[in-house]
Amino acid sequence: MLNELPPYVLVARIGSILGMSFALAIGLLLLIGGSVLPSVVAFAAFFPAFGLMVFVERLAEGRSDRSTPPDS
Repeated sequence: MLNELPPYVLVARIGSILGMSFALAIGLLLLIGGSVLPSVVAFAAFFPAFGLMVFVERLAEGRSDRSTPPDS
């Protein structure tokens, strides 16, 4: 478990969540409007944003494991 989150993790979380929500919202609006192919492209933009969040979380978790001394 992370005790302190580095600032870049918080920025990446906020950016990823905004990217995921915009991708889904635009995809739904395009799908309702009848544009199937552009909506699929917009839905596909969800995955890089989600991948960025997972990558940054794992990176921060790996760094925190190395920086904390083992429990005795």
